[in-house]
Amino acid sequence: MSSPPVKKNINELSRSKTEDSAPRPPLPLGEGRGVAEQQPMMRSVAVAPHLINRRRLHFEPTLKRADPGPLPPLSPPTRGVSEPELVKSLDAKLEINDNRPSLRRGAASESSLARRWHVDHAALPARPDDLPFLGRTSRLIQGGVAGDISARISERLQERSVRAWFGPKDCLDGGSHVAKCRNVHHCRFVVRLYRAAGGVLVEVQRLCGDGVSFMRDCRAILDAAEGITAQSSVALEEKPLFLTLPISSMSFAGELPDLTPEEHAACVRTTARLLASPQVDSNMLGMESLACQTDITRTTKSTALIASRRVLCPDAEGNSDFNIHNHVMSLCLYGAGCSHSSGFEDTALDDYTDRLRNLAMLALSNSLALLASERGSALLSCLSPNLEWYSSVLVPRLVDDLLRAEEHPHDSCYSARSLATLGECHADLSRKMEEADLRHAASSAEETGRKEFALLAREVGNMQMNLTRAR
Repeated sequence: MSSPPVKKNINELSRSKTEDSAPRPPLPLGEGRGVAEQQPMMRSVAVAPHLINRRRLHFEPTLKRADPGPLPPLSPPTRGVSEPELVKSLDAKLEINDNRPSLRRGAASESSLARRWHVDHAALPARPDDLPFLGRTSRLIQGGVAGDISARISERLQERSVRAWFGPKDCLDGGSHVAKCRNVHHCRFVVRLYRAAGGVLVEVQRLCGDGVSFMRDCRAILDAAEGITAQSSVALEEKPLFLTLPISSMSFAGELPDLTPEEHAACVRTTARLLASPQVDSNMLGMESLACQTDITRTTKSTALIASRRVLCPDAEGNSDFNIHNHVMSLCLYGAGCSHSSGFEDTALDDYTDRLRNLAMLALSNSLALLASERGSALLSCLSPNLEWYSSVLVPRLVDDLLRAEEHPHDSCYSARSLATLGECHADLSRKMEEADLRHAASSAEETGRKEFALLAREVGNMQMNLTRAR
């Protein structure tokens, strides 16, 4: 019995059923091979860039001499259309508290933020059998009581400046035995307590973010649950050992060839291109790079000075191509755009706008501190052309950040650093802080720091001490 003929054209099987389905004889090689038959039948789905459409930065707002009046709520602008403006208020006080767009996130209820974690031991559930076991980030506390364990954990979270939300409303899986946390590196994780044989099981699970900072916090939380005193200072962990000495002062730096001024400026121009990109991941990378380039412990001093001047002075060399000053100040004043729920809860994208502004505040405080440390009044000469804008616009916004420290305590830390440097720089700036009731704002922020965010309490204390000494 002979085998059936082999078809030369294998794409014959993919032809539409609407065509004649009658059997056809095999085609000779090189004949009847249309272009349509040679193309594979493929399908594709275009995923809309939801986040890009939702979030627009206020690119390069211009400085002008005009009285803004109350600031209206901002709609996310598009590049090249009408863009918000950073203005100089000459006669009227900027009304920030009433009409300035709120930076509150709509996804989380700030009123649910608890100062202490209260867990009823009798209502503690058992661990579900279908959950994967987290052996490296869990610990069984023999003979422990859930209320005592949760109290020790909440105290350790405050010491390490980890924001925590307790209660069933904001928890991942509901119940008072769950705490949602976010550290200063924007790493999100969850702490859960379960009833176990002979004690309480404490589990810590990372959701997203930096794994190194998570493990530091995880070990500290598990030690606190067991009643072990912290072995290392949080202040030492904030700055790694290899960064306690400026890179320019390290021994290997002397063996490297000296960079030219043009090469130093090229590094900052690369950062500017990332900030000008329409891609959100490039914007984040550029802002992270700018925060490092304004930190003298992470780059050379020459690069840090160039980046800091471009942050603080709108007319600095290089800002004509892309104005880093206007970009950073726009983030500091207005945030990164939409303040509503991102649709990416418990992911890194959920913190995108908050982190972008946080990095802008860090770059601002770094730039102020670096130029203030230079001889010859470098900071004052940089601020003098726009001193009135700093006094009437930026200073009230930073003071308002301290008043809202309960919503964004990490941003308030950098606001306190910036206010301390500005107050020491010029008497007009210090006087404007008093008119904005800095004393009340600092007292409110310090109280928030003592209850929830230890880093904030330290920064506000340093600010008050520096301003008192400057007077």
